[in-house]
Amino acid sequence: MLPGVSQDLLMPKFSLLLLALISSLAVAQDKPIDVKIHWNNVISTSQTTPTLQVVVNPPLRRGTPVHDNAFQALKDLQCDYVRYVPWLPYPRLGIPALQPPANGKTSWDFSLIDPLTVDFLEATQGHPVTLNFSTIPQWMFKSGEITYPADPNQVFWGYYEKGLDFRDPTYKEAAEYFARILSWYTQGGFTDEYGRRHNSGHRYQVSHWEVLNEPEYERAFTPEIYTQFYDAVVTEMRKVSPHTQFIGMSLATPSLNPAFFQYFLDPRNHRPGVPLDWISYHFYAVPTADQSPQVQEFTFFAQADGFLNSVRYIEQIRKQLSPHTRTMVNEMGSISAD
Repeated sequence: MLPGVSQDLLMPKFSLLLLALISSLAVAQDKPIDVKIHWNNVISTSQTTPTLQVVVNPPLRRGTPVHDNAFQALKDLQCDYVRYVPWLPYPRLGIPALQPPANGKTSWDFSLIDPLTVDFLEATQGHPVTLNFSTIPQWMFKSGEITYPADPNQVFWGYYEKGLDFRDPTYKEAAEYFARILSWYTQGGFTDEYGRRHNSGHRYQVSHWEVLNEPEYERAFTPEIYTQFYDAVVTEMRKVSPHTQFIGMSLATPSLNPAFFQYFLDPRNHRPGVPLDWISYHFYAVPTADQSPQVQEFTFFAQADGFLNSVRYIEQIRKQLSPHTRTMVNEMGSISAD
């Protein structure tokens, strides 16, 4: 209370002031707000291209009820940078050489893979695309081959094993494998490990190739080993398609891997001449199993805010070490707690 002033005298004045404020606010809210939009005044230009990914799954195969509409929709969208990923749960749909070369023979076979891949490339003609044959054949590791289902439609999560015991520690064997896949689709075919020519007749433009998928989980790559592997693969693939751009890392959990960005984006850690065209990473908002649907909605947005913080620190690393490198966030979504 002010000295020398009665509180009884202050209260009516305060009440009158509060009423005056409320009245003025009410009047202001009744008046329409005039918003003038100057469409010709460009404040900034977005550098972001929205797109999607096509992940190989049996329903996308020819002859299914889904196939025709799915690929027609993809064609109608006319998107740039659509990501195409044949991956590990369906080995026969994503790995064209499932057994090692031996006794003058190889296992190269695109008969199940071509229909899906060709349909994708036809639907995206005229647009930049990202191909990611993400699974390294298990026979390239000392731990040996893995038995997989004969049925190409049967899901099989056990194809890959963690571990980096490459039987060729220079990674040249794996690099040549991926280069042959690229050659199959861009150069009409390739020459195999025994010098035999395999003709495809394909002459597609593959503008972008992403080297592996979520390598910190699918094989537990370290930043150092992944960078060496990336360099080996890119070196071989550039011999096949010099104009293809390459995407590195494809991390599942970027917020947990600052060291990956710091190492990979440093040009001093790469072979001379190996480009750092793009990096990529993913984000999924995932509540915990004990959260109710009413709570999950808040978790999704809180985790999304956390992801934006990750993007900020990644951008700082990128700008400092390799400012010309571009970014793809090519998996993003939310997953229910159940």
